Amino acid sequence: MINDTIAAVATPHGTGGISVIRVSGSDAFTVCDRIFKNPKGKTTSQAKSHTILYGHIIDAGKTIDEVLVSVMHAPHTFTGENTVEISCHGGITVTNAVLSAILTHGAVLASAGEFTKRAFLNGKMDLSQAEAVIDVINSTSSLALDTATHQLEGSLSREIAILRDRLLDVTAQINVAADYPEEEIDELKEQQLKDILKDVLNKVNALLKTSERGTLIRDGINTVICGRPNVGKSSLLNALSDTDRAIVTEIAGTTRDVIEERVVLSGVCLNIFDTAGIRDTDNPVESLGIIKAEEYLKKADLVLMILDASCGITDEDRKIAASLDGKKAILIINKTDLAPNLDVSEFYGRFPCVALSAKAKTGIDKLGDTISEMFKLGEISANGEVTITNLRHKQALAESAEYLNNAISAIGVVPADLIAIDVTNAISAFGEITGQTVSEEIVDRIFSRFCLGK
Repeated sequence: MINDTIAAVATPHGTGGISVIRVSGSDAFTVCDRIFKNPKGKTTSQAKSHTILYGHIIDAGKTIDEVLVSVMHAPHTFTGENTVEISCHGGITVTNAVLSAILTHGAVLASAGEFTKRAFLNGKMDLSQAEAVIDVINSTSSLALDTATHQLEGSLSREIAILRDRLLDVTAQINVAADYPEEEIDELKEQQLKDILKDVLNKVNALLKTSERGTLIRDGINTVICGRPNVGKSSLLNALSDTDRAIVTEIAGTTRDVIEERVVLSGVCLNIFDTAGIRDTDNPVESLGIIKAEEYLKKADLVLMILDASCGITDEDRKIAASLDGKKAILIINKTDLAPNLDVSEFYGRFPCVALSAKAKTGIDKLGDTISEMFKLGEISANGEVTITNLRHKQALAESAEYLNNAISAIGVVPADLIAIDVTNAISAFGEITGQTVSEEIVDRIFSRFCLGK
């Protein structure tokens, strides 16, 4: 099917200013020339690469739309194939009519992710870069976008290539020495071999250590807002999301169920869960809400515990704070517009403290900075370090680390050619990340996650 010329709408479904239909394959120009008419008689086949032609899409003698056509010659295209992108008016009917004409005259409808899959198969990018394409599209924050763009530019690919090349050199030396014992070939000493493998293992472990933060960057930080009733939990959710997402009243226990919202604060994505106020109650419905709140607290990446500055610190506050030991938590002193000087010295050293007013929306930026500093997410962007955000990459690195540990343990115990087996398996695990040793089934599964037209 790689020989087929494929086509699909590359812009979101719906009504807009323009729609873009992408056509890729060896016959892309031939197909488009059958329906595209330029006032001066120019065709896409005759046009220079990376130029734009004006004209109309005409099928069966009927004009469908006035369009601009971008012409790109292989191999200098996203897919590495001849590519045409037709920009038409952004109505659903006209877009479908243009696409239908293209399919009628020789193209086939692309499957999900097929354009990026062809870019991978044609050597325009490796598999980790292809996966970064979907991460760029799905980015929920500026930090997630920076990380995905960094990977799309090949940061992880380069790191893996260096480690893989070092192990290939090791196996080559081991195998040559084993296959040609009569030749005077310098054989790796045991300590040399151990030092090389340990150095590679250390770098693999360093990459693995970034995966926890990488997951938070990619998927967001699961953040639970908690506290006793009426301290301003729902008001904070509304302030963070800049909406009236949660009902706010002066009646204690208004929030009974968990309210979810995704917000971006200081470039970091937070999956916010506003929970019921925690207190002792005989109300069975409120009790269910409190039980659910406690369940969410156990699974949270971050807890925002709110104090009401206008009421002071209560025993209920202290009880909730005690349940947060061992968790990442920030103490939020709310309603500072009513009481700006609440003494929270008893919590010093246990939690970072942020004073704000959810109602007045003051102090929100300070909260974002505190979260970023707590999770050290800003360091990743500032240092430009390679960050593992993909579970498949993490699993492949963990597999390579296991093989390297086995190889290091076996040095001096078993012959070098047996050690080379574990080293070769580590190389294969690296190849799963970049696509050199990955199965066709895995490739198909990865690209099935893409949208149609990408």
